[in-house]
Amino acid sequence: MAQPTSRLLVRLALAAIAIVVVATLFIGPSSSAITYLVVDLATLEQGSAVVVRGPNAAGDAVGGGRVAGARRGLRFTRGGVQEISGLSGSDYTAVFGINDVGDAVGSSNTTTAVRAFRTTRAGAIGELPPLAGDTASTAFAVNKRGQAVGFSSGRGGEQAVLWAADNSVTALPGASGALASRALGINERGDAVGSLTTGFGLRAILWPSGRRAQDLGTLPGHTTSEAVAVNARGDTVGYSADPVGGRRAVLWPSGGTIVDLGTLPGGDVSQSVGINDAGDVVGVSTSAQGGRAFIWTRTAALRDLNDLIAPSAFVLTQAVGINAAGVIVAIGRDVGHTHGAGGHDDGHESPLRIFLLLPSGAQP
Repeated sequence: MAQPTSRLLVRLALAAIAIVVVATLFIGPSSSAITYLVVDLATLEQGSAVVVRGPNAAGDAVGGGRVAGARRGLRFTRGGVQEISGLSGSDYTAVFGINDVGDAVGSSNTTTAVRAFRTTRAGAIGELPPLAGDTASTAFAVNKRGQAVGFSSGRGGEQAVLWAADNSVTALPGASGALASRALGINERGDAVGSLTTGFGLRAILWPSGRRAQDLGTLPGHTTSEAVAVNARGDTVGYSADPVGGRRAVLWPSGGTIVDLGTLPGGDVSQSVGINDAGDVVGVSTSAQGGRAFIWTRTAALRDLNDLIAPSAFVLTQAVGINAAGVIVAIGRDVGHTHGAGGHDDGHESPLRIFLLLPSGAQP
């Protein structure tokens, strides 16, 4: 059941305090117009490994972090942070997906195994069971129709699954020779995306309305790929990787060919994490300044989100999702806690901050 969290390990930001951005203000030598105002949702303790996902239509995000010594699911809103304790008896819970009506899904470490669950906005929680004969399950995404996706696991390995609104579970069909599979995203019409593990590595997969798996492919010269999110049109995002593991953010347009979204200036690695129905993509890229949150649109190249907000004492290091209204959830760290060896981000021991980015003109 979701409960207000007021512990020292999760310091709530005042939701009424936003960093208000004036649309006519310009920053830096690039003279780029500021296009977002930033709402500070929360700050998590140093060294706290966290998951953050979202936002839904209301701008809510979910995730997981350590609270009073135990790993708990969390719901981040402009009104505060709520704890999602997960299934009964769990000492380790994370939330990986939220839909537009406020239902969330994730997994809890129970006394016997890791089990997937679904929770409503009101706090009711129910288990999402594994396939018959399996022992464990994890759910990663849920749509407004109540369909959830993830995987079931047992002696036979991991199998991508879909749970119906009544919590009944069905295996998603795999490709011939697949060793394992996971479903990581789902849209409103029931298209699921994820990956298959084969003898040749990981491959990005689309299951159109739960039907036969379709290999989405890789960039030329690359050997592996993974799909993590899909919009209402069926446009899918994720990454494609070369033989040594170097990742590039990619878009698989519905009915089109794979698109390399590139990297920020000075960067060599990137990954797409979220996409909205307009086709706007967000994620993370290395750059000359380290890891940075990006946005890509059909009318502009990859842009550093730090160039689209007011000058701040923090750095946005990853954008984790974008909703239909263009609202973005991003992760960041205070300036001075973002550069490690080689100029790359190394914030393992620094407080992690969670932000909501509102397009200019939106209500704070």
